Amino acid sequence: MVPLTDRILCLNPGSSAFRYAVYESDGETEIDRRHVDGLDAGDLESHRHALESVLDSMDSLSLAGIGYRVVHGGDLYSARTIIDDTVVEGLRSLAHLAPQHLPIAIGTIEIVRQRSPNLHHVARFDTAFHHGLPDVAKRFPLPESLWSQGIRRYGFHGLSFEYVVRSLGERLPKRTVIAHLGNGSSMVALLDGVSVDTTMGMTPAGGLMMGSRSGDLDPGVVVHLLREMQLSPDALDDLVNKEAGLKGVSGLTSDMRTLLTKRGESPSADLAIRMYCYHVRKHIGAMSAVLGGLDLLVFTGGVGENAKEVRDEILRGLEYLHCDTEVVRTNESQMMARHVRDAITHTA
Repeated sequence: MVPLTDRILCLNPGSSAFRYAVYESDGETEIDRRHVDGLDAGDLESHRHALESVLDSMDSLSLAGIGYRVVHGGDLYSARTIIDDTVVEGLRSLAHLAPQHLPIAIGTIEIVRQRSPNLHHVARFDTAFHHGLPDVAKRFPLPESLWSQGIRRYGFHGLSFEYVVRSLGERLPKRTVIAHLGNGSSMVALLDGVSVDTTMGMTPAGGLMMGSRSGDLDPGVVVHLLREMQLSPDALDDLVNKEAGLKGVSGLTSDMRTLLTKRGESPSADLAIRMYCYHVRKHIGAMSAVLGGLDLLVFTGGVGENAKEVRDEILRGLEYLHCDTEVVRTNESQMMARHVRDAITHTA
């Protein structure tokens, strides 16, 4: 068992920021939480300095293990995983599936493992929650040769969805949709608590309109941008991931709070919010069709939890579903801490 005096450190590396939290060994009691942002996107050296400052502050603590939120596990990883050299190499082979996230996550893991080689290092993958998607939801309408190369729907925000499911417990009904709405947004359709469809696809760029991501696009738009406007792959990646969504439509910002304060004076801010709510409302309808009806709609994530004006606008027109609605404050770090606790316990 984990010694009662030992703590669990949870790291959540992003492309230009990372969050960390410290928990008691029970995986439930949080004793510290920080958010470091403003890092150079994709620059590991920028992340290294911030990460080592965090690790220096942990030197006085006795740690039992460290958990890492890893965005993409591909077909290789569908459960929490004790990290060793083989796992790191496996992650390298998947880096092309999440080029904005996985290289930073791999670099973070390597830095921390080198510094603390004797601790348990545990990865939990956001895609794991959706690993059992039925083929009709998992496959894109593309040739078999591409399916065999791993081009399929993986889904994301798994730690958040998992936390919500556990929080609801026995109150979780048969047919549930969870809408994780934040700077990144996605939705899951749950049948008896199991993911049967989700809005994000092979990468976190698909599905709903988001803060700075486009969500789903007509493939012909992508072909046009490449062929007629001669965008490079990197420029196209920046466009759909960093310059689209709320930011692209408003021409102002990806931050929903700021847009809400400006919508009365800015037609573009108002349009961005209306489009966002429309896209979310439309996908709720699609997810409820997958489930054959809807018993409960859950809002979570920064926008879903805090922006009542947005929730109310999304719900207008969905009265026909006759479903209950609930707001659940998600806690991905605590979900990671629980996985680290369980992994250590099972390997002790």
